[in-house]
Amino acid sequence: MCGIVGVVRLAGRDVVERMTRLVAHRGPDDAGIWQEGEVVLGHRRLSILDLSPSGHQPMLTDDGESAIVYNGEIYNFVAVRAELERLGHRFRSHSDTEVVLLGYREWGDGVLERIEGIFAFGLWDAVAGRLLLARDRSGVKPLFWYQRDGGLAFSSELKPFRLLPGFVSEVNRRALRSTMRFVCNLEEESMLVGVRKLAPGGKLVWQSGRVQLSGYWSYPEPRPRPWSPRDAAASLRDVLGRTVRSQMISDAPLGAALSGGIDSSGIVALMAENGAKVRTYTVGHGSADPDLIAARRVADHCRTEHHEILIESEDLADLLPRVTWFLEEPLGQMETAQMYLNYQAASKHVKVLLVGEGADELFAGYDRFKLFDASRMLTPGLREALYERFYLCADRQPRHRLARLMAQAAFGHLAPSPMADPLPRAGEPPIHGLQRERAMERAMNHDQRTYLHHLSLKRADATGMAHGVELRVPFLGRAVVELAASFPGDLSRRGGVEKWVLREAVRPLLPAAIVERRKRPFQMQIDRRLVDTLQRLCELLLPPDRVRSRGFFDPELVAALRAGRPRRSAAPNAHVAWAYRMWAMVMAEVWARLFLDRPPEAPPPATLDELIATG
Repeated sequence: MCGIVGVVRLAGRDVVERMTRLVAHRGPDDAGIWQEGEVVLGHRRLSILDLSPSGHQPMLTDDGESAIVYNGEIYNFVAVRAELERLGHRFRSHSDTEVVLLGYREWGDGVLERIEGIFAFGLWDAVAGRLLLARDRSGVKPLFWYQRDGGLAFSSELKPFRLLPGFVSEVNRRALRSTMRFVCNLEEESMLVGVRKLAPGGKLVWQSGRVQLSGYWSYPEPRPRPWSPRDAAASLRDVLGRTVRSQMISDAPLGAALSGGIDSSGIVALMAENGAKVRTYTVGHGSADPDLIAARRVADHCRTEHHEILIESEDLADLLPRVTWFLEEPLGQMETAQMYLNYQAASKHVKVLLVGEGADELFAGYDRFKLFDASRMLTPGLREALYERFYLCADRQPRHRLARLMAQAAFGHLAPSPMADPLPRAGEPPIHGLQRERAMERAMNHDQRTYLHHLSLKRADATGMAHGVELRVPFLGRAVVELAASFPGDLSRRGGVEKWVLREAVRPLLPAAIVERRKRPFQMQIDRRLVDTLQRLCELLLPPDRVRSRGFFDPELVAALRAGRPRRSAAPNAHVAWAYRMWAMVMAEVWARLFLDRPPEAPPPATLDELIATG
């Protein structure tokens, strides 16, 4: 993977060079800048395919009429290249970048329909005076953009925009409210006012000072058809196996993240089935952690080269500045710290990791999907009311009386939001319609279009690329996604078992104990030490005078949230919801100190004490 930057009209070469240095961690192997008139493109390279200098970027066509900066992997690039060669195109490298570049010369924007992979790129067409930005179908690779006075800038990350002349670093309160409500920013706007995210499967065309946005793909609407359970599992095993094989192509060392759950275990088993010696990496809490034990069992079964990384609650404090600097928004899920350490350890041995993201959204892995089990006698109205409350964090209890009572039993009293102002209001997730036919399939489709790329893929890419590690996501291969859309919901949840069809698909490849192991959320242990850590972070970062001067939160509501810690006897979900909201609040202050208070090019502080001392 790589880091890309580009500017039209808004800045010159010197600024773009500085912007490019801010994404150097995404591509430690090479750097390049290209300029033609008002267009400047910057690139940082992580060499995965064609490690030779011929893969250098920005890459130009022989006639210099088109130039590209590209971040990604095209898994079918060999087939697309062969087609282009038959059409008369000659290649100078063995990289997939050149396939995209010459594919555009042959098919224009239609090249997006032909390539399969994970990518984000900016392509300048000098003849047409046209800049094309595009992002992969699922949004695995990020791409931000900013428009002003007829000019445009784009980047893999948020940090570089702060270097643009005249750019004002100001928090987007709608995005901030979203992070507090849903533990992630579900808006298409970024945390900085004016900077937007290009949507998954989306493209942007800049020409003559105007921007046009459109999409070339979106997650397919659920179209369940009758499957026999055996045929569904066999088809999934075949399609997922082919997808894993296609994503194992690499000229650099490759491994897998292994949590011990069915998602990552299935990926590892399919990799091992291809005869590969797989390196696996697991992070956990102490040697008796059930996830570590399960991962060891999978590693032994698949004969992997296994590595374990242990984390303690106390480690969170000093990780905060670095993790937030790479995440670029205050995600409310503490697991990001675990992922950061896991990929840091993996980076010492590999440049590519296959990961299990996407399986929960495709095969109903989350707890909230229990609401759709046939055994739960819920009216459609009650189900919809409960689903909204169970969907991460909500700002209010359900209006439906019975739903409110059931939600209180599961979560206790609602952990209050520390934001006093009701506007701008975070966008409401479009989950309405769960009373209709195929409610669970619709709910999964909603997750695929929103939660998946705004949270799961966001945190995975950010924490992986922090260490120059490319993450590949077999479950989000186009063929797997389209096959999953044809499964009825009762194949994903069957007899109260989540991801049933996936379990059956990989059953022949794994020990029965792993196949039948129920899902454990990948999250920090909410224990006394973690609670003490969160309280200490609030004392250090959010004293009343700081809260008041920052203006993000109401000091009295912050105090109420801190004091509202659930009692020990409360439902487990109550402790999780409270901890997530506390974490998001702390992260918001750390984010502000990094992205509003400090100079744009200042490196992340090595410790929390350093951040506080310089703040």
